[in-house]
Amino acid sequence: VDLGTWGLVYSATVVLIVGTVWLVQRGRPGFGRRTGIVVPLVAAGVYLTWRVLFTIPRDTAWDTALGILLVAVELIGFAQAVAFAAVTWEPAAAAPVPLSALDRLPSVDIFIATYDEPVGTLRTTVAAAAGVRYPGRVTVYLCDDGGRAEVRDLAETFGARYLARTDHAHAKAGNLNHALAHSDGEIVVTLDADMAPRAEFLERTVGQFRDRQLGFVQAPQAFYNEDPFQFNLFSGKALPNEQDFFMRTLQAGKARFNAVMYVGSNALFRRTALEDIGGFATGVLTEDMATGMVLQAAKYRAAFVPDVIAAGLAPESFPDLLKQRDRWSRGNIQSARRWNPLTLRGLTPMQRWLYADGVVYWFFGLFKLVYLLTPLAYLVLGVSAVHASLTTLAVFWLPYFVSSMLSFSMVSDGRRSFVWSHVYEIAMAPAIAVATLSELVGLRVRTFAVTPKGAVRRQRTFDWRVVWPHLALIALSLYGLVHVTVFAPERYGTTALVISVFWTLYNLAGLVMAVLLCVERPRLRGAERTRVDHPMTALFPDLPAVPGRLVDLSVTGARFVLPWSGSFGPERFLDAPRRPETVDIPGIGTIRGQSRWVADVAGAMMVGFEFSGLDPARTVALVRTITASPGWVRDDHEDRAGMGGAAARALSGTLRGATESRRAEVRVDTRATARLHPLVARPSAPSAAHDRSGRHADLSAMPTFVREQRAYVGIVEEVSFGGCRVLTDQRLEPGALFSVSIEGHLHTAEVAQVRWARRRLKGYVAGLQFGRSEARVEAR
Repeated sequence: VDLGTWGLVYSATVVLIVGTVWLVQRGRPGFGRRTGIVVPLVAAGVYLTWRVLFTIPRDTAWDTALGILLVAVELIGFAQAVAFAAVTWEPAAAAPVPLSALDRLPSVDIFIATYDEPVGTLRTTVAAAAGVRYPGRVTVYLCDDGGRAEVRDLAETFGARYLARTDHAHAKAGNLNHALAHSDGEIVVTLDADMAPRAEFLERTVGQFRDRQLGFVQAPQAFYNEDPFQFNLFSGKALPNEQDFFMRTLQAGKARFNAVMYVGSNALFRRTALEDIGGFATGVLTEDMATGMVLQAAKYRAAFVPDVIAAGLAPESFPDLLKQRDRWSRGNIQSARRWNPLTLRGLTPMQRWLYADGVVYWFFGLFKLVYLLTPLAYLVLGVSAVHASLTTLAVFWLPYFVSSMLSFSMVSDGRRSFVWSHVYEIAMAPAIAVATLSELVGLRVRTFAVTPKGAVRRQRTFDWRVVWPHLALIALSLYGLVHVTVFAPERYGTTALVISVFWTLYNLAGLVMAVLLCVERPRLRGAERTRVDHPMTALFPDLPAVPGRLVDLSVTGARFVLPWSGSFGPERFLDAPRRPETVDIPGIGTIRGQSRWVADVAGAMMVGFEFSGLDPARTVALVRTITASPGWVRDDHEDRAGMGGAAARALSGTLRGATESRRAEVRVDTRATARLHPLVARPSAPSAAHDRSGRHADLSAMPTFVREQRAYVGIVEEVSFGGCRVLTDQRLEPGALFSVSIEGHLHTAEVAQVRWARRRLKGYVAGLQFGRSEARVEAR
């Protein structure tokens, strides 16, 4: 095609229009939004017309076949782009409807479905559900398909009703249907086992049922922990959760066409609507998507409430995330087979299109592999998929590609970038491609697999089973680049070579990020922390109450700061006995516990505090305080989320390794006398004296010791809350346990462990770590 000047004018015009809109809307959000959507679609249509008519190679059968395959994938991508444009054209989330708009308050049943999730995770969800505000009748049902006695006890503790069934047919959907048959609330709420609702959950949603044709209300699934992309790439501050863009932005757009998807949790149903369709859909792995679609086909409306009013745990490792997406991809294909959105009676044309688009999306693994392998086919095998010149690429492909990137940036409002979409898809592509192909050919997984949540991982891991396809593609890419630039450059045409090299480098960047993602960082915390700024008071024996502020809070403990003052300084603090300790938090009450560490910060003392003996009322109040915090859930915008920065953070963090947090202890210099009585563990207690795995784990594991009569006498050089440095005449063996008393500093002897010992000119010096535990010491 001889395009001449007019072709270049067209290309420049497209880039200029979209680029101008993109620049202006950065200062004026919303400016030219529809122009920024339409112009790239027109450019895409022009590009694909050129691709179909003029660029499919005919040199060999392999060239032609690969060219047709690539064009077919691009045409599917264009159809998806049109659907994306329709969804993002004008978001239509439901306007708030107060409870006062209802003629009367309907009764509400909250179903918490569980199978084998940790009881600690369930405790947070049940406590949150018990703390939901609603002036009408609310009944919480703990629907346990695992039949566990400890879950029954948990339900009784928080006043929830426990439901279990003798058979486990249809997994989660069967569990929910069983609960439907044993309850009578007019509104049914479904929550996953890890999804904790905020106190205002029902206040923000039940009013929507003023519309008598409303079948269900869906709120976003949000997450209060970091997903593997955020955590493993050390990018929790830069990246939102990978699911946020769909859960918050795309769902709001689907609402305009009454095509909001039910996503399994954080949803409310009109009971009569569910009964009208026979309950929750069964026979597929994703009962949520099928149930929502069938309700909409029955002419019920769906509303989307954009507020984050419940949040849970995202998958905590990349293999677990892939298992979850494997289930979702298979479930969508199964649902489409059973309730084909293109033929299901009752759906509108737009509902058919958007549901079909949602099913096609799960073939992204196959589509991405085509994009990954096409340039490699040319570099390695000499098979070309595109017949074009650099001039025609500049006229047709360049404006299409640049305008699409800018348009995506505009309509996503900073929530998702084109580059990170590329990384997400590359990372998941091999596994999801296998899942969709397996489901298509009949290799189905019928078992519903629960995504593991709340796990503690103490070691860095690298899952070769997940990463090997990415490593193989990297190796092929490097081989292909070296082959065409060093060994056989004369075999390749300039245009095809430029296309393939640029394309391969673009893919290679995503593949490297996928490999970095597979380096699983240790997750040492059993409970997620939430940043808060909340007043509190620390209560220590023999000290006046000390006011301070909470820094972060979890269901197992807190971190708070106590400022030094004239009546409360380091010397006074270290001279007082400190176990047990108590904190008083407004809105929660007094909580007993134990200080696990104390650090000296600028003009204050910072304390890591572990709760003990929380009763149900305080647990409900604690969870309500955590979920009400603005810092509980990260917002859904990217923040300086360049791929290069993420790669640098991941590399430096991985090379640095996992190190124990270093804190500046509150220390006081002294020359006090210390008496150290050797301790031995009672035979019934497990010996952990030489366990160096964790900061208090060894001492807290041995609650009872026998103290020997003999004692070492030493001079304490400095003492802190965490331990002391003592000078002795005899060498103390690292790992040995002692009962330590220090004149003027420890009113009650402390259990301590020798962490290190060194020789000096006169005697030996040793560092001792206090247990600060409830260990009992008995005299021999």
